[in-house]
Parts: sequence; C-alpha cells; structure tokens
Amino acid sequence: MTDPRAGLGPRHHEDPGEPEQVEVTFTINGTRTNPFAYWGLSQNPFPSSGIHEFAAAEARLASLGGEPVLSEDDIRDRLRGFDPAFVERCIRAWVPGQIVHITMRFPRGRT
Repeated sequence: MTDPRAGLGPRHHEDPGEPEQVEVTFTINGTRTNPFAYWGLSQNPFPSSGIHEFAAAEARLASLGGEPVLSEDDIRDRLRGFDPAFVERCIRAWVPGQIVHITMRFPRGRT
C-alpha cells in the first residue's frame, strides 16, 4: 500500500547504503527585473526543502532568484561562506538575460 503522505513535506531521500539526501531547488535570475517585485517581495519567500535547519542557507540561495544577478562577483557576495566549489558551480550555471532553474542533492550533513 502506498503511503498517503508520499510527496508531501520536505523533499529528502533515504537510501539504506548512503547518508540521507536533501534536494534543494533554486533559481538564478540573470534578467534585468525581479520576478517577485510585482508582489512587493525581494525574493521567493518559500524554502525549497522545508527543513528548518537549512532555512538560512535556502534564503540566501533564494536571493539569487529575486533581485537580478549582475556579475560573477554578485553571486560570490550573496553566497559568501558557502563551499567555493558550490559557488563556482552556480557561477557556471548563471546565464545573463535568462532565469536558470537548478536542482541539487546533498548528503544531509553537508548542506
């Protein structure tokens, strides 16, 4: 029988042989406008994973999808303190003039 709660709540995945995985989805806004300004917001206020311990990090990631990202240094500034390899991956994904959607999975202890 299928769990009626399947698909609800935080998106994290368990594999008996691996640490629990957390999936995070965010956007990088390379356009010149903030898509959330219409509602008087600076960024998406809703966390991706819904896991309290990641709320601050997810809010910083959400900042990439609100006010336009104008340069690589802008990404570095917004993600100061994140793993440098992760920041560089975000920079490689950024496309000026477009909104890019990114989904990443992390072992729960590494987010």
